[in-house]
Amino acid sequence: MSYSLNSSSNDPRVDELQRRHRQRQSRFIMVFALIEGLVLVAALLAVYVLRLVDPDMGIWILVAIAVIGGGILSASLVSSNTRHARDLRDITGR
Repeated sequence: MSYSLNSSSNDPRVDELQRRHRQRQSRFIMVFALIEGLVLVAALLAVYVLRLVDPDMGIWILVAIAVIGGGILSASLVSSNTRHARDLRDITGR
């Protein structure tokens, strides 16, 4: 029997693993998006509303926050998918 990361199987353990993986990933992405959004809003307020930082320098702060956030998100998703593939391999023996 072959298993795919995206298709349903006849093994309830695989189906449960897939469901838990989707839930974990959805929860992580939602929490990450909320935190990243709050950090960006705080930076925008500090740069453009409160004028704590010169706007010419502030744009680089915003870019840095976005790049760091993107790196963290990418690394976390790769790690999560690697863990999921390992768990699936442990269940199926493949």
